Amino acid sequence: MIGGIGRLRRVMPVGAWLAVTILALLVSAAVLAPWIAPHDPLAQDLTRKLQGPSADHLLGTDRFGRDVLSRLVHGGRNAFGGVVICISVAVLLGVPWGTVAGFWPRYVGTVLMRVSDTLIAFPLLVLAIAITGSLGVGLVTSMVAVGLVLAPNTAQLTRAGVLAVREQDFVASARLSGVWTPIVLVRHVLPIALRPVVIQLTIYTGLTFVIQGALAFLGLGPQRPTPSWGGDLNDAYSQILSAPLLILPSGLLLGTVVLCVYRIGDVLRDRMSAGTSPGIRKENDVVVA
Repeated sequence: MIGGIGRLRRVMPVGAWLAVTILALLVSAAVLAPWIAPHDPLAQDLTRKLQGPSADHLLGTDRFGRDVLSRLVHGGRNAFGGVVICISVAVLLGVPWGTVAGFWPRYVGTVLMRVSDTLIAFPLLVLAIAITGSLGVGLVTSMVAVGLVLAPNTAQLTRAGVLAVREQDFVASARLSGVWTPIVLVRHVLPIALRPVVIQLTIYTGLTFVIQGALAFLGLGPQRPTPSWGGDLNDAYSQILSAPLLILPSGLLLGTVVLCVYRIGDVLRDRMSAGTSPGIRKENDVVVA
C-alpha cells in the first residue's frame, strides 16, 4: 500500500491530489444541490436574519434569513456552469482563429492578428463589462462576454504554437505527401501546438471565477435572488458592520476554488514541460498517413 501511495505521489503531488479532490467535491455538491442542500436557497425568514452558525444553519443566515450554506451550494451550479460557458467560447473562437492565422500567416493571418491586437489593448474587465452591458445582464450573457474577451489571447497563443510547429520536417513531409491540410493540422500540428494553450486555459479558468464573481458583485451576473457567489458576497459586504463574519463563506470558497485550479495548472505545466517540447518529435513519431 505504501508503494502504491509513492507511485501516486510520483504521478501527481499530494497538494495537487488535494486540489482535485476539493474541486471534485464542490462540483458534485453543485450538481446534487437540489438534493443535498439543507434548505431552500430562496426561502426567507426575517425573524432569523443575520444569525450566526447553528445546528439548523451551519453557516448562518443572511439579511433576509436565507440559509448561507444552501445558497453557496446552489451558487456553485452557476459558478461552474458559467466557467464552462466562458472557456468553451474562448476555445471555440480562439483556437480556429489562431490556427488559421498561424498556418496561413500572410494576408489572412495578418488581418486576424491585427484584430486580436486591437481587442487585447482594452482592459479585460472593462471590455467584459461593456459587452455584458450590450448583450444584457445575466449568467449566460456575462460569461459569453468574458469568453469573447479571452478569445483573442487564446488565438495569439495558438498562433504562436502553430508557427513553431508548421515548419518542422514531419509537417513538411506530410504536406509533400499530399495529405489533406485539415488532416495535417489535426493529426500533426495541433496536438503539439495546443500544449501551451491547455496550460493557459487553467489560468483562464481561475481568472474566470474571479471575473464572474466581480460581475455578479456589480449586479451584471445572475440576478437576485438567484444564488451566486459574487452576488452573495455583495450582500454580505453591505452588512459587514452588523455581521462581519458573513463575508467569509463566499469569499473563502471563491478563493479556495481559484487556488485549486491554479495548483492543477502548475502540475499540468510541469508535466508538459517535462515531455516533448513544441517542434520536437521522436523519429518513430513521424508518421505520415
